[in-house]
Amino acid sequence: MKRALFAMGMTVFCGSFFTVSAQDTSLKAALEKYDRAFRAKDTETIKGLLAPDVLLYEHSARNDGLQDVFENHLKPEIVEFEDLQLEFSDLRVTSGTDLALVTRQYTIRGKLRGRDINAGGNETMVWKKVGAEWKIRHIHYSHPCPRPPAPKQ
Repeated sequence: MKRALFAMGMTVFCGSFFTVSAQDTSLKAALEKYDRAFRAKDTETIKGLLAPDVLLYEHSARNDGLQDVFENHLKPEIVEFEDLQLEFSDLRVTSGTDLALVTRQYTIRGKLRGRDINAGGNETMVWKKVGAEWKIRHIHYSHPCPRPPAPKQ
């Protein structure tokens, strides 16, 4: 009996492990598709990777829903960026069957609206499975803020 339960448990565990592993592969492909589209200014691919109920935070900015996130945040920045150089590091993925958490650090350089940009920060994305595809449900960017001067003593 113990052997049968152990074998059943191992089958369930290994089945779950391999399912998650397959999810990781399809999720990684979706993330790479997003990165390629961003670099190529392929806004239609970006839009296709966003869930209808996507939510984006960047400091005090809050964009809610596909139309708002795409038209008022991502598309203008992507289209207006010149000489874009984008690098990622410290990629961490935690995924389940229907949801995944992706965190990474980014460095972005180029020109935006005539201003030189050389910035870095953290990106958090929540992806959810919609049918057979991974879609971005949430994005949060954070980067260092200018600190106010220390009070004089």
